[in-house]
Amino acid sequence: MDNGISANDFCRNIWKLYLEERRYDLVGDYISDRISVIGTGAHEVERNLDEFLGTIEQESREWNGRFTIQDQWYQTTELSDKHSFVMGELIVRENAPDGILYDMRFRFTVVLERSEHEWKVLHIHQSVPDPNQTRDEFFPHHMVEQTHTQIIYNLRHDSLTGLLNRLYFKETCERFLASGDSGAFLMMDLDCFKQVNDQYGHPDGDKVLISFSESLKAICFSTALAGRMGGDEFAVFLSGFNQKTEVETFFDRLKKDWQERQIVLPMKNPLSVSVGVVFSGTGETSCDSLLNKADQALYESKKEKGTELIHWAFYTADGVSSF
Repeated sequence: MDNGISANDFCRNIWKLYLEERRYDLVGDYISDRISVIGTGAHEVERNLDEFLGTIEQESREWNGRFTIQDQWYQTTELSDKHSFVMGELIVRENAPDGILYDMRFRFTVVLERSEHEWKVLHIHQSVPDPNQTRDEFFPHHMVEQTHTQIIYNLRHDSLTGLLNRLYFKETCERFLASGDSGAFLMMDLDCFKQVNDQYGHPDGDKVLISFSESLKAICFSTALAGRMGGDEFAVFLSGFNQKTEVETFFDRLKKDWQERQIVLPMKNPLSVSVGVVFSGTGETSCDSLLNKADQALYESKKEKGTELIHWAFYTADGVSSF
């Protein structure tokens, strides 16, 4: 690469080369002989060029997926005439071998060294954001022993989809309500999902559930909660959403994302979603009561689903669902 390129653009090119184009044969051309790498896993450390190239070669043999960079940002600090420090974050979508689209994000710091004609990567450190950190922290504010963290995660999350499980979703919503937060509760399920299992088998049915869960993760905001309640039934709490128009905008985004993900799924026909909505300002103060009302609206939505990919009904204060 030309020496005149900025440190930011050099890093952009490297990530594109590695993640999107899978040009493993070229990555080594831009790496310093003194490279060191710290990855996202507990033992992902390469101390020199041989270890780094060995990891790249193994990855190229064992993984055949591809990433698309959805969003990215960079910030450069000049350390000296020859060295620059670049930090940033990438949001990527993986088109995995199982045909499901996975969204993920990671942060990185890179130390670059400039020779007479080109940049070289001297050090890379990747990290996955800690969900427990506060918004203004770049790095996690505390470290928890890995095994303990995994146990806690398993207790709180659905093993298939990675969404919150029923118990922890309801427990977290109760805390939100107790603190005075308001918002919209959504109950949703996949229409005719049983037919998917019957026609294509449970492994493909699981792919559908995982893919829809990835769609929820992709569009849910940082203040939203999404959980799998069981089977093909899901729940979402949109904190701060108190108007129908806000929820309808959410559905528009969900429709677009879910439509895109279904392209790689085995079904011949799109799988629609029924949704029931209730706002926490309807007089109920418990999560169970609100979810029960959202479930009633869901029932009405299924009766009048029509041909829309995402169709919904609102539970009103007088107990009548309106579309």
